[in-house]
Amino acid sequence: MSGGREWWTDTLAETYCEMDPQWQSPRGRFEARLSTRQFGDLSLSTVRAHAHSVLRTPAMIADIDSEDYFLCAVTGGPGRIEQHGRSIWLDKGSFAVIDAGRPFRFDFPQRFEQIVVRVPRPLLLGRMSERDIDHAMAQPVSAASGAGVVVSRFLQQLATLDAAVPDAPAAALSASALDMIVTALADTGWAMSPTQQAHTADLHRAQNLLKTRLHEENLSIAEAAAELGISLRYLQKIFQSTGSTPSEWLLQARLERARMILLSTNITIGALATRVGFKDISHFSRSFRNLYGVSPGQYRQR
Repeated sequence: MSGGREWWTDTLAETYCEMDPQWQSPRGRFEARLSTRQFGDLSLSTVRAHAHSVLRTPAMIADIDSEDYFLCAVTGGPGRIEQHGRSIWLDKGSFAVIDAGRPFRFDFPQRFEQIVVRVPRPLLLGRMSERDIDHAMAQPVSAASGAGVVVSRFLQQLATLDAAVPDAPAAALSASALDMIVTALADTGWAMSPTQQAHTADLHRAQNLLKTRLHEENLSIAEAAAELGISLRYLQKIFQSTGSTPSEWLLQARLERARMILLSTNITIGALATRVGFKDISHFSRSFRNLYGVSPGQYRQR
C-alpha cells in the first residue's frame, strides 16, 4: 500500500495506533509505503517514507486504542525516538521497543526505512517483568554486536519473505522471535543492582526449566524449586515480577505449546492434553477455552 499525507494518517491509526504525523514542509512532496504480514501472534510491517515526524499524545492514549509494544528497527536513514524521558537515535538496523500506552515521538529527518513488529502486551509480560520492560523501553539495541545482530538480521529476513508462511511455522517463528527479542533487550545495559540482576537471571532459569518439563503431568512447583536449588518461597517471589505465580505461568506455557501443536498436527485432543502435561482432558479443554475463547477442536478448525 502507498499514498500521501491523508492516507498515511489513516494508515498509521489503522495499523498501529492513533498518531499525529507532522511535516516540516506541509506542501512538499510526501509519499509513504507500508506492507504488513502476520507471523503467529506478531504483526511485522515494513515502512518506507519521506521525512516526517509522528507524535502520540496523552489524549490519544486516553482512547486506549492500543497498549501493545512496538519494536522499531531502522534499516535505512536515521531516526530519533523520544519516550519515557529518553531520546535515542537508531540506524543501520539498530532497534528499540516502545510502549503504545505512553506518549512518544518519532523524528525522521530524511527518507527512511524501518521494520515495525507489533508485540501484544501479555506476550512480553509473560517473558519479562514489568520492571525490566520499563528499563528496556526506548533503549537502543545495536545491530553490530551481541544478540542485537541476530534479532536485526532475523527480522530483516522475515520482512523479505515472498511466500505466505503456513500457520504452524509462523507460530514457531513468532515464539522464537519473542525469545530472541527478550534476550536482546536484556543486553541493553540498563542499570540494575546485583540483586536485580540475580533475580532476573533466576527467573529466566526457572522459566526455561518449566518449559523443558511442561509435558510432565506430575511436575510440582516445589520440585522445580528444588531442582533449581532455590526455595519455593523465593521462586514465588521472582515470578511476582511477571504478574503471575509459577503455577499460572506453567499453565499458560502448557496451553501455548498446545496451541502450536494444534496448528501443526492432527493429534487427538486427548493425546494433546497428555503431551502438554494435563491429567484430565476436560481440565485441558476448559483451561484452553478460558484462555483462547474457543475449545481446542474449534481452534483447530478455525
